[in-house]
Formats: sequence, C-alpha cells, structure tokens
Amino acid sequence: MYELLVAEVAGYRSRYDVALAKYLDAVVETRDPGVAARGTRLGLYLKKYDEALEMALIWAEVEPDNVAAHRNAVDLLLRAGRLEPAIGHMETVKQLGGTTSFDVFAYRAADLAPKQRTAVLGAITELLDRHPGDEQLLFSRAVLLEQSGQLAEALAVTEELLALSKRPNLIVLKTSILDAMQREDDAIGYLAGVVAGPQSNRRLQLMLARMLFKKGDLAAAKVQYNNALRASPNDGDVLFALALIELEQGNDLKAQEHLERMVRWNRRSGEAHFYLGGIAERRSDTAGALQEYAEAGEGYQFIPAQARIASLLANEGLWEEARAHLANLRKQKPEDRQRLILIEAQLLADLSQEQEALDFLDSILSQEPENVELLYYRAMTGQRFGRLDILEADLRSVIELDPGNADAMNALGYTLADQTNRHEEALELIEKALTIKPDEPAFIDSLGWVQYRLKNFEMALTYLRQAFETFRNDEIAAHLGEVLWVVGDKKEANQVWEQGLELAPESEILKNIIQRFRGE
Repeated sequence: MYELLVAEVAGYRSRYDVALAKYLDAVVETRDPGVAARGTRLGLYLKKYDEALEMALIWAEVEPDNVAAHRNAVDLLLRAGRLEPAIGHMETVKQLGGTTSFDVFAYRAADLAPKQRTAVLGAITELLDRHPGDEQLLFSRAVLLEQSGQLAEALAVTEELLALSKRPNLIVLKTSILDAMQREDDAIGYLAGVVAGPQSNRRLQLMLARMLFKKGDLAAAKVQYNNALRASPNDGDVLFALALIELEQGNDLKAQEHLERMVRWNRRSGEAHFYLGGIAERRSDTAGALQEYAEAGEGYQFIPAQARIASLLANEGLWEEARAHLANLRKQKPEDRQRLILIEAQLLADLSQEQEALDFLDSILSQEPENVELLYYRAMTGQRFGRLDILEADLRSVIELDPGNADAMNALGYTLADQTNRHEEALELIEKALTIKPDEPAFIDSLGWVQYRLKNFEMALTYLRQAFETFRNDEIAAHLGEVLWVVGDKKEANQVWEQGLELAPESEILKNIIQRFRGE
C-alpha cells in the first residue's frame, strides 16, 4: 500500500519517473492486475517501453481473459522485436473474440535475421494448424515465405488467397513474388490486366508504372503515370516520374512543364529546381542554370547542385568565385564539409589543374592527417596524374590507419601489379583484401591480373572468368580478352571484347586494348 501511495502522490506532483518505479515494484511484488494495468499505461505514456512490457506481461499472465492485457503485450513485444511470444498473445486475443492483425508479423519480420524469420514462419504455420483457413495467417505465411526465398510456395498460398478475395495487398504480393522469380513479363502482364479491370486502384496503377519504367518501357509507363495524374493533378511523385521520362526521351520542353508545375505547387520543388538547372544548362543559359541550382534546396540534390554551380562558374573563367562559393558553404554547412572539399578537388582535377588540386588536398590534410577518406581521394588523384609516389604513400597511410580497408589494399595491389614489377608484393596485398571481401568482383579481377603479370596464365584465366561472370564491365572484359589473346585463344578474346563494347561502347580501356592487339 505504501508503494502505491508514493506512486500516486508522485504522479500527482508530476514526478512520473518515481511513480513508474514504484508501480513496477508494486506489480512485481503484488502481481495485482489493476496495478499492472495502471503501471503499463503510465509506462506507455512516458515511452518507457521496457518497464511497460514487464508489467504488461505480468498483467496478461494474472488476468488471462483480459483482451487489453494481451493487446498491450503484443504491441510492446513487437516494439521490442520479440515476434514469437507476440504471436502467442495475438492468438489469445483471437480466441477471446478481439480484433487481430496477424499480417503485422510478416511485415515486421522483413528486418529479422534469417534464423529469427524462420522461427516466426514456424510459429505462424503452427497457428494455421489450429486455425486453418484464417486469411490473416495465410497472408502472413505467404509474405514470410517470400521473404525467406521460398517463392513457389509463397505464390501457391497467395493464389489460394486470391481465389477468396482480390484485395489490393494480395495483388501486390503476387506481383512482387512473380518479379522476385524473375518472371518480370508475367508480373507486368498480370498487373496490367488488373489495372485495366474493375479491381484497379491508384496503388496498383503506380506499381505498374514503376515496373514499366524499371523495364525501360517508357512509353507504357508514361501512359500509366498520365492516367494517375488525371486523378491527382498535383501529385509531386507522379509529376517527377513524368519529368524523368520526358528527359530520358529528350523532351526537355515537356519535362520543364512538369517540373515548373512541381515548383508552382511546392511538390518536391528542390528536385524540380535541380533538373530545371540541367535543362537551362543544355540551352547554354548559364544565368538561368545558376539561379535554378541555387534554389535546389537542402535535400539529396543539394551537393550535386553546388557542384554544378562551381563548375559553371569555373567554365565562365570565374575561378576565384567558384572556389569562394565552396569555401563559404564549408563554413555555413559543416556537416557537408567533407563532400564540399571533394567537389572542389574533383573540379580542379577535371579541369586538369593538377598542381592546384594536389596543393588544395595537401592544405586540408596538413590539418587532418588522419582523414582516411581524403587520403584515399588524394591517392586516386595522384594516380590520375601519374603520381605513383603519392598513390602509394597515401594508400599505405590509409591501411595503417584502417587495417581492415580492403579497398585500399586492392587499389595499391592492382596498381603495383599493373604499373610496376613488384608483382609478389601486389599479390600479397590483393590476397589480403580478398580475405576481407572474398566475393568482391573487382578484387577477383585484380587477382587474375596479377597472376597474368606473374605469367600464371591458367590461374589468371580462372579468376578473370569468375570476375567477368559475377560482374560484367569493360575493364574486366579488357583484362580477360588480353589474357585469352596472349594464350592463343583469339576467337574468344574477340568475343569477350565485343561483349565489353556492348556494355560500354565508348570505353577507352577496351579501345586501347583492341588497337594494341588487333591494330584497329
């Protein structure tokens, strides 16, 4: 009684922390359901979820027929990420005649580790044995199966549900499963059929539009987005999607209409200004572009907009203004300082101001000698200008400061293999990088390249083929083709190079390799 009196007086005097502690002590000691209910509610009000959960579990245990007790236990267990015991309390709510939502478990399980998700799937499956045909449980099981990669079984359960109801969330689930099964055309065909019929709604229409856009069918995507726009003329997301499609199709004027409408209605206006800046640039309207970029806001487009402002000023010969602009921003926005430094260094390097770029990075690093990101960037800048001494010194500093930096190990190892005769040293660095990131295609490519330089041609081919199968790009194609040519398989070398050119028609590394070996 004393504990409860102290709790009540403390609550009356707004000493809620004291009140909660006293309630918790009283609940643990007395296990009284009324006290547990009051303590749980206070814990929720104060957002002290651990204490609230402890009292809610006691409340549900001592008053097993109270729906509110079990509902509170479910909510707090879900908040704590304890899905399995929450399922048991949700089942009790169902048995007591309360409203349930088992589908919440499927959505919450998306962030679980595979082992935990499997346990939740097992618990839902057991519940289905006791409550066969329950649509919420079936839906949860279908979603969990999809999340676990058991796609065929997930599709079968979803089809079973669709036979009972054509709810939009089931249509979305079937479409997502088909897409995950790499049946993109089937997914789009199914969804297009739904959208064309009486079951269509805005969510499904936009999902179809996004899938068509992702596939590259811009004309069909535009039809769906325009249909959605008619129903909601000032939807910023739809206007932005249509603007991107028009830009991709080279229709700057139409894109500009959509973007200006976004600005007029203040819908994602920062992004709209950024893309309007790009349109102005293509028209050689530098003043207009600078104005648009200046209004690009502070979202994700802020840094790219500042990079464009600096570049435009520099291209106009206003070097001092460009650098002063970036320097002022670094003072105004310290949270973006590092990225703004990189913009200035990149700008100087892109305009072949080699010494200015290196001097600028030197001035920053003299104050921050342990800045790993800037050291790595200066190393790459050194490589760009043929300064192997800078590259090696900075990458070794990075590795010393960050012994697990596999990217620095690989970059140094590859450079030593490609540009020096220190091949054994390169091999050691690359192999160490691969112990940290064993499946990284770029590292496997480096390993193949150093084996080639060591004249271990069979090993080189093994690794380079593996890299190219995992990640097809022009540089790996160039390496693999060169080794194939050197070992006498000129036919396959040409095939690999042609595949690389299909991926990157303007690739300088491929053009150089082909010219060197084929004389073209």
